[in-house]
Amino acid sequence: MVNAGVFYHQDFASHGVVILKNRVEPGFLALNPLIEAGLLKVFTPRITSEVEELLVRTHFEDHIHDVKKIGYHEVALLSAAGVIQGAEKLASGELKFAFCFVGTAGHHANYHSSWGFCYYNDVAMAVARLNRIGIKRIMVIDIDPHFGDGTRDLLGNDPDLIHINFYAEPFYDITLYEEYNDLNLNQALQNLDVCISAAGDDLFLSCLTSSLQYNWDCEFVIVIFGHDSHSEDYGNFYLSDQAYPEMARQIKKFAAHKPVLFVLSGGSNPDVARRVIPPLIEVFLDNAPGSDEE
Repeated sequence: MVNAGVFYHQDFASHGVVILKNRVEPGFLALNPLIEAGLLKVFTPRITSEVEELLVRTHFEDHIHDVKKIGYHEVALLSAAGVIQGAEKLASGELKFAFCFVGTAGHHANYHSSWGFCYYNDVAMAVARLNRIGIKRIMVIDIDPHFGDGTRDLLGNDPDLIHINFYAEPFYDITLYEEYNDLNLNQALQNLDVCISAAGDDLFLSCLTSSLQYNWDCEFVIVIFGHDSHSEDYGNFYLSDQAYPEMARQIKKFAAHKPVLFVLSGGSNPDVARRVIPPLIEVFLDNAPGSDEE
């Protein structure tokens, strides 16, 4: 039985945001050996009335109008549809793990605005859907090197949701992102004592280890994954290829058989996408070469 899925639509590569779309098809095609081996099932997201209803619950009408005006409404909503439908299949037990490609990112989108190649907050929409079907205790781990301010604005006051946010950017005013409640954790990998260039594998993985050692209570794990964290991409983390499967192993161990949903976020380098996405996914696959199943 195939219990891992990847959500992909060709429009993500053809109509996505310019800085992001060129990495989508190479990252997906690199998964062909896993797909052909029957270890990974491919799903094509679609926009439904439910997806549209979740959009108007998550974003104000003026913001939706603005996104339509600049021409990214369809691909942004299709991206969110994949994340929502991945969450649904995990919640139903059809899948244990899912990885969602996107044409636009989501974690900088709040009720009424967005920036950084984000338009609709796909994860916030998926959380709303999970809440509706009875899943409340959700953990969101954001490992994109840019702070997920939109996700914090939308979900930071949720008394059941854990939001762990890694970032390394010199221009953020941390006072804007203080914890909304004790289920929010900010992990700044740059401050007066740690220079940005030090935000490599060792620092990132040690911070992830310490973050997951808290006494968290959750039933569903969502990871906002940006490979702009790679040393060859545009973010201010400087990770190597080896950091990604190790990160996946830590999250898999923490999740302990809970559903895990990965959502692609930042990253523009096609070669990085080809190299780091398959080994990350392999960690979660039963009987795959990179899996740590005993």
